Amino acid sequence: MKLNRVAAAISQELDELISKSTPWALSSPSLGNPTIHDFVKGLILSTNVLEIIDKHIPEGLKANWGQVIDEQDGNALSKECDIIIYKGQPLKTINNKRIHYVLVGKDKAKIVIQVRSGIQSVTADIKEYCKELKRFAPKIWFVAECCWAKGERRANKLKQDLKKAGYECFFYFYIMDYDSLQKTPAYDSFSEFISSIRRIK
Repeated sequence: MKLNRVAAAISQELDELISKSTPWALSSPSLGNPTIHDFVKGLILSTNVLEIIDKHIPEGLKANWGQVIDEQDGNALSKECDIIIYKGQPLKTINNKRIHYVLVGKDKAKIVIQVRSGIQSVTADIKEYCKELKRFAPKIWFVAECCWAKGERRANKLKQDLKKAGYECFFYFYIMDYDSLQKTPAYDSFSEFISSIRRIK
């Protein structure tokens, strides 16, 4: 990524995101960190990613945690969606001091984003999630804070595998080598994430 003013701002945004999320994403005894529940790790990361999306999402679109409802199919409800990008107003909002959760009509859902603290391989549950959510949203993205890989080649292989599973896009915020535990921020991937958010219509 070229070192111009825009690139520098995006790089700073990624650095801030990583500093807020990483201590929780890497909470594991094997890494010498206190462990917190996977659901909580995911919730922290999803909230941080939502903050990024809110800065860049086009006018008329919104992003929230919730579920998609298909009113034409007996009010069928999707699985919980880490992030739903939608147009207009949700059918229902649960909003209080501790939670903001929406039910979005299928006709208004644009993209569902599955958010994971990390990815090493495309597992059966990742494939199944995409397959099920395809009923409720036209596009499914996958966002991982940590891509466990030795380099871009492995990350690109994961991207190909996720595409085969039905995910339109794969974004990650840093690469972590299991052997050395060396963390490399993925500025290009993060920049493409922001660009993709801005291009949503």
